Amino acid sequence: MTHSHKIAFLFLDEIHHVNHFVSVAVALAEKNEVHILTYPGKHSYLRNALQKLQGEKVIVEELKTLPFRAFTDKLKKRELPRKGFWLKKNMKYLLHNFDALIFTDFFHRYVLDARHNKTKPKLIKFTHGTPGRGYTFKNDMVEFDFQLLPGNFYKQLLEEKNLLAQNYAVVGYPKLDAVQRKETPDFFSNNKPIILYNPHFAEPLSSWHLWGLKLLDWFYHQNTYNLIFAPHINLFEHKGGASPETIPEKYFKAEHMHIDLGSEESVDMTYIMAADLYLGDVSSQVYEFITTPRPCVFLNPQQIDHAKDVKFRFWKCGPVLTAVEALPSSLENAFEDFNKFKSVQEHITSENYYTEEGSSPSQRAAKAITAYLDTTSL
Repeated sequence: MTHSHKIAFLFLDEIHHVNHFVSVAVALAEKNEVHILTYPGKHSYLRNALQKLQGEKVIVEELKTLPFRAFTDKLKKRELPRKGFWLKKNMKYLLHNFDALIFTDFFHRYVLDARHNKTKPKLIKFTHGTPGRGYTFKNDMVEFDFQLLPGNFYKQLLEEKNLLAQNYAVVGYPKLDAVQRKETPDFFSNNKPIILYNPHFAEPLSSWHLWGLKLLDWFYHQNTYNLIFAPHINLFEHKGGASPETIPEKYFKAEHMHIDLGSEESVDMTYIMAADLYLGDVSSQVYEFITTPRPCVFLNPQQIDHAKDVKFRFWKCGPVLTAVEALPSSLENAFEDFNKFKSVQEHITSENYYTEEGSSPSQRAAKAITAYLDTTSL
């Protein structure tokens, strides 16, 4: 028998988390009371996403942080509250009002510690991107009561690393539901191939800090390709530490270059759908790109030994450059030699994302969560 449960998604992060949970929240709200717990703000992207998915039943609830911390956050121009203080302020409410709390990141420990030996609320984990980087194999994974996994590849790796929870479900990738296919804007007034340059924000692995400006300059002076430069949304924020002032104004004005340092279009797959070739380093966005197989070129300025490292599995999808001077010929060859990598991309996609006839990832996730809570509420 299916029961109605009270479930909360915790949203204390940047907007690139939204599409990983919003369609599941809407699906769950059909038979449960669903809240999205967040901090005070406009939340226009979140609210628009709910509206597009007809998520009127989902309750967006804005909860304040500790007053003094809100004051210091404002002084320091923090757009997001510090999670620990926000959770401390609202902990009693979280512990006593919900059957389950759903996280897309690893700040659950505060709740886990406060819950002590009680079994509720259940702590449920979603990914906020396709798993593969070392971050997705944190020991914290086993602390969740229930894991929602996008595909069998991740499930097998978690199992090998003893990080698979006793309770889990492989459901697919809900972001593909949330980002509904739409007509791609015309970013350029010509039919030249579009290259998407999408560097990660973490300096030890990102190509931006060593090669980024050289790449932009090369694209500026050539006339074969259009370029969309849309890095990870955190690259030019505090986490990434890069400064927009380092980018010459002429690149922003060039007709064959489109630069977006962190708008909504950089998180809703608009550029991924528009591009003909993916140019990047370690961002998991490449896994979203290859759901429609297309050429890729990868940048390895640190000359990382990646051949046997599962964390660099995406580099099997195209050539990997260790010298920036190789870019022009590599782009040309990537289009000509794409058939060498097409089957690899298709195989990786099948491993990454579970699919099933007759249901969507969001529907399967909602069904799995409900079934799990039904069982544990007996």
